[in-house]
Amino acid sequence: MALLGGVSLLSWGLLVAGRNALAQRQRPLNRWSSPALLRRTARYSPDPSQRRQARLVLAAASEGPNEHLYWLAGQAWGEYRGLRTEPSVALALLAMAEQRRGRKEASEGHWRSLLLRFPDTPASADARYWLGDPGDALHQELLERFPAHPSSLASALTTARTAGPRQLDGALHLARWGPRQVGSEYLLATLCFQQGSQLPPAAAATLAEALLQVDNPPAAEACQPGIAAPETAPEEPWTGIRQLLLQRSWSQAQTALATAANAPRLTLAEAVRLDFWHGFVKQQLGRHGEAERLWRQVAQRAPWSYYGWLSQVRLGYGQVIWPSPLQRVPPRSPTAPLGRTSGDDAVTWLWNTGLDVLAWEHWRHWRGATVPRNPDALWVEGQLRLAVMDPWMGLEQLDAASWNRPATEGQLLDLEQVRHPIFYGRILADAAQEHGLDPALLLAIARQESRFRPAQRSVVGALGLLQLMPATAAQLMASTSVSPEWADRDLETQLLDAEINADLGARYLAEQLQHWGQQPILAIASYNAGPTAVAGWSMDGLEKQPELWIEAIPYPETRLYVKTVLESWWAYSCLHGTPCLNPAEQGDGAREDENPDRRPG
Repeated sequence: MALLGGVSLLSWGLLVAGRNALAQRQRPLNRWSSPALLRRTARYSPDPSQRRQARLVLAAASEGPNEHLYWLAGQAWGEYRGLRTEPSVALALLAMAEQRRGRKEASEGHWRSLLLRFPDTPASADARYWLGDPGDALHQELLERFPAHPSSLASALTTARTAGPRQLDGALHLARWGPRQVGSEYLLATLCFQQGSQLPPAAAATLAEALLQVDNPPAAEACQPGIAAPETAPEEPWTGIRQLLLQRSWSQAQTALATAANAPRLTLAEAVRLDFWHGFVKQQLGRHGEAERLWRQVAQRAPWSYYGWLSQVRLGYGQVIWPSPLQRVPPRSPTAPLGRTSGDDAVTWLWNTGLDVLAWEHWRHWRGATVPRNPDALWVEGQLRLAVMDPWMGLEQLDAASWNRPATEGQLLDLEQVRHPIFYGRILADAAQEHGLDPALLLAIARQESRFRPAQRSVVGALGLLQLMPATAAQLMASTSVSPEWADRDLETQLLDAEINADLGARYLAEQLQHWGQQPILAIASYNAGPTAVAGWSMDGLEKQPELWIEAIPYPETRLYVKTVLESWWAYSCLHGTPCLNPAEQGDGAREDENPDRRPG
């Protein structure tokens, strides 16, 4: 009996262990798996595919090339398996690790092996790029077989920057396959401005079309006069509605808003704007219950938006609710799952493995010259662009992904978190603390001013992360101590340094807040339009009806700027600090005399 009992117990233990091992094998290994699990799987798993996946994830997370090579050792086995091309990826990673170590021969050996074994995979485009030179046979093959791959665009960019007979060929390749590539717009625009009238007509037309894609009509016009002539478009309903609101024509505004709200296929941006103002007008007409219902609907659909914030202000029946100060600023946003992709395609697999650059390269290769239009495709491409440090185009695409989606869907938490990333978090947080600002407000300013690009230059001459004009910066620097290593640098070079720019920008914003009695709306407007311009505007209604005062700002650019910064300030506070109040928990709303101290968050 003892023997039978022991055998039964052993069998039960083996069964449980087997089940646990099977469950472990079925659990996907990715960048969010624990390091302990990844190391254990990489060393001891009986499944070679699991071992390789764990090693690829560990290699992607490695900080130095030696550790990178340790995890990749012996992982380039296997054959081509459709979209999941682990061996070609392993060879590419080995080659890049050897490059980082300065071992050119070893790196080229891996690139040649990749090109020989997997010549049709997107990773082989990198092999052609590194083994060849712009203009040679390998690079010509690269441009022909992988025209939209980032390596092809990098080759074309180099060719287009080099004076010679092939310069125009490089520019035309960029125009056809990558006008949004970092550096392309400037190069194409320069070519049109300098040589537009001398270019062959077909080439000029190609360059002009590309420049229109990146919203640069003046440069397009230089290449092909008349192409950027504005078409007469029907006036949007909002233009007339805004005028009625500013005139306080509440009954007429109500009719216009109701008509506009019945339009088919409203986007989320259109719907929440119409609903908020419909509620505002109903309140002016004494229909408070209907106003609250509309504001609650806006707050539920778009809780992290400008109109979501205003709706919560109105539902609170008290003073304006400013965002809660952000107590802690992460140095960088955590990595999120890629958009709303499903399945096990190569882009998703590479992203989940932690190979962001390779995921971007695969995405660009398979999309070709197709510009994403669908909100979910915009989400994926925008997120990939952020990962490869192209926030200028990435944030534009993420904004479009958020606001162009159906009104019925509302804002999505995952998308809004990606859409409000934290770059230069330590630098901006230190500058905010030094000058007594909410870090969330400084993040919002940086997002709007430069989209977190320290090297950004505006057409009017503003520079850097917080887009300071050199004259303004010079005045601020008179009372700022600069470290000795920067003291002998020219002003422009200093302003392109993120740390110096953040300190000066925070100082300037703090001065504006002090000048306007800590009124954020006026300080934000002054940051864009200048305090002299703002001083000439009427202040009537700013405290009681700030949303209407903002609509009355005479400069369209500043009007949009103020709304966008306020939205981002609110969103950063809600998403990275104190969560916004869930409107579903508000009940029927409280009157001011019932609960005057009510505040969301």
